[in-house]
Amino acid sequence: MIRSLSLAVICLALSGAPATAQDALPSAQARGGTMIVNFLGPVTSVSMAEIVRAGQDAVLVGADELQINISSGGGRVNAARFAVNALRALPIRIVTVAMSDVGSAAVALFCAGEERHIAPGATIFLHQLTRFAERSVKTAAAQEREDEIVRGWYDGMLLGCLADPANMAEIESYNTRDLLLDSTDARRLGMANNSYVALRTKRLFGRAVNVVPAELRRIEQD
Repeated sequence: MIRSLSLAVICLALSGAPATAQDALPSAQARGGTMIVNFLGPVTSVSMAEIVRAGQDAVLVGADELQINISSGGGRVNAARFAVNALRALPIRIVTVAMSDVGSAAVALFCAGEERHIAPGATIFLHQLTRFAERSVKTAAAQEREDEIVRGWYDGMLLGCLADPANMAEIESYNTRDLLLDSTDARRLGMANNSYVALRTKRLFGRAVNVVPAELRRIEQD
């Protein structure tokens, strides 16, 4: 079985085809374990859709949990809302890991993990949510209401990410000034609720899925 799976992975590597959860499908006897998604880049509709698809694939092929390794400065909050809500609707355990910088909308994705880890040297960056849509008089009230809903959702994600709701008083200043938390801060507040070294004990499932914007891949190849 191991020889067959290795051969399949080698053939995929030689073909140059992008990896998905179904590319390296283990046999029924090998079901269970942790499927990994490496997410490096901005939070966009495309990147969040790819992460959700990886989660759906993980369910289909029988993984126990989906681990999302995050390195993202943030991006579109509406895309993050889609991913968080879609992932939470899946019958699979979600694990998130802050691997380097995790900021803005990407913090909501991080907080979506039932099990959350933060790597040495990683940071969590909070700042006031911004929207750049031009507002006409007739749509201003609706867009202001949308802003209130988004802020409430984001605050709710942060609150659910803390060990004690009282800790919100320490970070709610992000609405008026930029706030940077290091790994010690994240563990103390409960945003990271598991040890980073505990990741070594996980039994991996299949081949990792990389969610990296095309322009970043081109830079690496040049």
